[in-house]
Amino acid sequence: MLWSSPAAPAYTLGPICGQKTVTSPTGVVVLILFANNGAVQRYQLVAGGDNVEHANDATSALENTYGPAAVNAPPLRIVSFKASEGGMQVPDKAIDSCGRTLDFN
Repeated sequence: MLWSSPAAPAYTLGPICGQKTVTSPTGVVVLILFANNGAVQRYQLVAGGDNVEHANDATSALENTYGPAAVNAPPLRIVSFKASEGGMQVPDKAIDSCGRTLDFN
């Protein structure tokens, strides 16, 4: 008996430590930040985020092409924290594998 597992989806790698701006048909503009291995580090909404459904559709379409953010990318190095409710500290800023400083929203 031959066992087979479902094939892993093949994603398109981006430019190493590069970025790409994509505009969806609905006008949502997304900036894609790529890591030092070409995987997606982060999808960042630039414009059109006021319509959550359109923004989600645009990001989902990009994930089908480039893959989910931060899954295959090297981990972020958290460099600062900020105070939150109940005395908790939450990440505020991090540095990615390309040396870019990213903010947590």
